Amino acid sequence: KKLPRRSMAAATLKPRPWVKIAQTTFFSGVAAGTAGLSYWQLQRRQWKLALVSEREATLHAAPEPLAAVVPAAARADGVAPEHEFRRVECRGTFDHRQQLLMGPRSAPAGVDAAPPGAKPPPGGAGMTGWDVITPLRCTDGGAVLVNRGWVPRDQVDQVSQPVGELCVDGVLRCGEAGNRFTTNDAAQRRFVYLDAEAMADATGSSPVVLYETPSQRPSPGGGGWPLQRPLSSFLEFHVKPETHLVYSATWASLSGLMALMTAIRLRR
Repeated sequence: KKLPRRSMAAATLKPRPWVKIAQTTFFSGVAAGTAGLSYWQLQRRQWKLALVSEREATLHAAPEPLAAVVPAAARADGVAPEHEFRRVECRGTFDHRQQLLMGPRSAPAGVDAAPPGAKPPPGGAGMTGWDVITPLRCTDGGAVLVNRGWVPRDQVDQVSQPVGELCVDGVLRCGEAGNRFTTNDAAQRRFVYLDAEAMADATGSSPVVLYETPSQRPSPGGGGWPLQRPLSSFLEFHVKPETHLVYSATWASLSGLMALMTAIRLRR
């Protein structure tokens, strides 16, 4: 006896048991894996929030003498990772003859297009410029590199040059890692990224780098350049806490979709 044509079609379309098991296993496995990734991103967000709080407390602590954090005898080794972002102060004299320009770079996050008393440059906050790196000859006999701030390309001749002994308040930073798209030319004193060792060799300094914080020290001539970074700019991360939350939601959505697919396969 022949089966009706509709029954034969249904029997033909009915998946084999092993196919159903394989599909269910696959969808449920993906659902479990993406759920785990969602939870992991939530943990990463908590870790990042704790890191932001820790760095914020470090940045707003009272500055310590540089010699207490990085003694003169240890400055040849640069800034240790555990000392990065600590506030320090150091007395000395700027050696403007050894000044370096690093960049080009956009204006740092959190700064205006022009400092008080300075003429706003054409192009606004989106324009590019240079970071001004000047050695500070410390009173203890050593020398450190000070990133004094950012200046637009067409305002380099307006960079102030404080003279005499002064006290610099800054944030300790390690060097930056280069990549295949950015190269420094130390021989020509052209620097695209912060290579503390090469800059130290070029200026007769140590590879200890301070990013000067905003101060009320007057600038000769009233030009106001360069612009120091506000402390808030050091709280910028490549991946922000809210980004981890977006990642977590994305993985959770995918997990829910895979769970739904698993349920559909089980019902058939």
